[in-house]
Amino acid sequence: MRKARKTFTATEDMVGKYINQHLYTDVVPVGKIVGIKSKTVLLIQPITETKNKTKMEFVVGGFAGHCVNQWAQDWDFEEYGEVKEFKMAANDRYVRISDVPIYYYDYNF
Repeated sequence: MRKARKTFTATEDMVGKYINQHLYTDVVPVGKIVGIKSKTVLLIQPITETKNKTKMEFVVGGFAGHCVNQWAQDWDFEEYGEVKEFKMAANDRYVRISDVPIYYYDYNF
């Protein structure tokens, strides 16, 4: 028995949303969707993140220490550079579309 193949189709309601790449426990923003070129190609405005002055607190434990307030991370996001094409694959489980850009660094991994 064959599994049904997943497909991805870009829709106009995706414009204005963000693409975030989930790398196991870390999350990195890729860009803001500014347009659609075809069913699988999106036009994105790259974004960069800047950490606010949140002080990470570490205690003894784990391999080298344990960050007790890693959920308090606070980041500012800024668009930069030229608009780029981004091809979405139906089976890409690491890329997700979200209403907000997300950057998360897992200090305890």
